Amino acid sequence: MNGIPMLLRHPTLRIAFLIGAVLVPFSNANAQTDKAATVINDMITTLGGKAFLEVREIQSSGKICGFKNDVMAVSNQIVDYVKFPDKRRTEYGTYRVRPADIFNGDTGWSIDLPKIEAKPAAEVKAVQAGFKTDFQYVARFILNRPGLVLQHLGTELIAFRSNDVIEFRDSGNLLRLFVDQQSHLPTKMQVRRSGETFMREDQFANWHDFQGIRTALFIIRLRDGVREREIRFDNVSYNPGMADSLFAPPAAR
Repeated sequence: MNGIPMLLRHPTLRIAFLIGAVLVPFSNANAQTDKAATVINDMITTLGGKAFLEVREIQSSGKICGFKNDVMAVSNQIVDYVKFPDKRRTEYGTYRVRPADIFNGDTGWSIDLPKIEAKPAAEVKAVQAGFKTDFQYVARFILNRPGLVLQHLGTELIAFRSNDVIEFRDSGNLLRLFVDQQSHLPTKMQVRRSGETFMREDQFANWHDFQGIRTALFIIRLRDGVREREIRFDNVSYNPGMADSLFAPPAAR
């Protein structure tokens, strides 16, 4: 009993102390969860609130650059079409009829007319995994899921600005959001997908308003801290009205 306060030698007081010791961590956990929810709610409001959440289609244009050993290896103009929950078409170049990659659920095609090739199943699966862990999807369809547990991990200094760090899990994926405490906009998002051992990261910058929705026009994508690509958008349109035929090869239309 040496080292144990005299008060704790009484059985009733000892039980009360143990209960209190158990409740304190739960109280702290609840406080961190509430703080995380506040950070996310403020972020969604800043992004456009209801208008942001109701987006089901995104059409964007700009330039994409691929990197190898942190040196730009390739670049191209793109027009990107997204239709939630699982459709994407990306066209490349500046020709009137542009080559395109199309992904629609568990199918996909590479189009370079007159050549049309079905995408390998593994590539389609990987693209859909990326689609479902992309910020645009996560912010609209995962962060508001009932029962999702958000954890506030503290703060991190990014470019001399304090960011709240929010962590959560979904379908075996580990995700972390870094949200600027002043602007309430996401600075970056990290994802370790189910079955992977490395961390992917998207960094967001150059925010502008399109149709009342805050939009990052500059995105850097990294894998384990190594830059893989940069995307610079020059125009974005939300819910423009996209026919499903846009996400099918010409022969299937």
